[in-house]
Amino acid sequence: MQFRIKLLTAALAVEETLVEAATEDEARRLVASNGGRVIGLRAVGSWSGRGPRTAFNLSVFNQQMHSLLEAGQTVVDAVDVLARNDRRPRNRAIYEVLLRELKQGNQLSDAMAALPSVFPALYVAMVRSSETTGTVRASISRYMQYQRQVDEIRGKLAAAATYPAILLSVGFLVIVFLMLYVLPRFSAVYEDAGTMRNGDAGFVRWWGAFVRNNELLAWGGMAALLALAITLVVHPAIRGALYRRILTLPWIGERIQVLQLGRLYRTLSMLLTSGLSVLPAMRMTRASLPAAMHGDLDRAIRSVSEGIPLSVAMSDNGLTTEVAVRLLVAGESSGNLDEMMGRTADFYDQETTIWIDTAGRLIEPVLMLGIGLVVGGIVLMLYSPIFDLANIV
Repeated sequence: MQFRIKLLTAALAVEETLVEAATEDEARRLVASNGGRVIGLRAVGSWSGRGPRTAFNLSVFNQQMHSLLEAGQTVVDAVDVLARNDRRPRNRAIYEVLLRELKQGNQLSDAMAALPSVFPALYVAMVRSSETTGTVRASISRYMQYQRQVDEIRGKLAAAATYPAILLSVGFLVIVFLMLYVLPRFSAVYEDAGTMRNGDAGFVRWWGAFVRNNELLAWGGMAALLALAITLVVHPAIRGALYRRILTLPWIGERIQVLQLGRLYRTLSMLLTSGLSVLPAMRMTRASLPAAMHGDLDRAIRSVSEGIPLSVAMSDNGLTTEVAVRLLVAGESSGNLDEMMGRTADFYDQETTIWIDTAGRLIEPVLMLGIGLVVGGIVLMLYSPIFDLANIV
């Protein structure tokens, strides 16, 4: 969320600035870290979607923090070194908040929890659980590995969707150009030629006359169609409804479910390895899943809290498959549930990777064929009356 803040600087000057933070308290901390005093504060915008949104690079922070701790630096010294090496104002403010909280005697997890727009709740929970055992460095390492695995799947999805998105965008622009620019000019020629026997010219002449007489309406309607498509993609409520609808589809829905189950078990495995118990880990994982799966997970949480084994609770609520159930049962009996969940996540990620590769090879030629047929149909519709004119002559 963005906050417009009127503040009194250390030089006793009144200034206005925009601060990006998750809460008002966090925005005030960021201002105070630079020696400013908040005079007025109001929210001016927000972002949609889950997770933090900030210019702070958490992956780089983790790598540097891990290296410094491995070299024998204390947590306070490591944060101090990172603060002195980063000259960007936004990042310096983040480090100053961390240092102030640490020097006041708070734990690193408490300092991170004061900056929810920077440090995800899952990360804070992992650090907090490791502080009691003195394994903060190992916890950071586990989160780095978790983030790499999640980013790998996300990168494959993005790579698979890039080319189809380019095809759709270029195809849309070509069709708009033909329908709103080329076709009206062809229709003017046909109108000058008079009545033709070929019925294909009827639509061309009608559409061309409509665009020429209502040019603003035609272009405005196309812009509205494009805006509607963008809204369907970015609006949280509409996107959630579309996502729930996609989940009901027989083939695509199953694949997306497997993708989300992989993320679920990967997160649970990471949290259990960090020392959290099953119920808190399940509650923490809820925030990383789409809203369509929250109901199933909530029911599974209630079942586990009532003493039902985790494998049974997950199976009864559609949050597992046959292979995953067997691995969960083995983990419950041997006491290494975190390891079995990690293996389950690996199994789901491998299945998702195979599906992405297969779908990419199928979707691209289908899109090219579909766009080619539409464009070819429009071109044929434009030029077929010309042959009719030749016959008349």
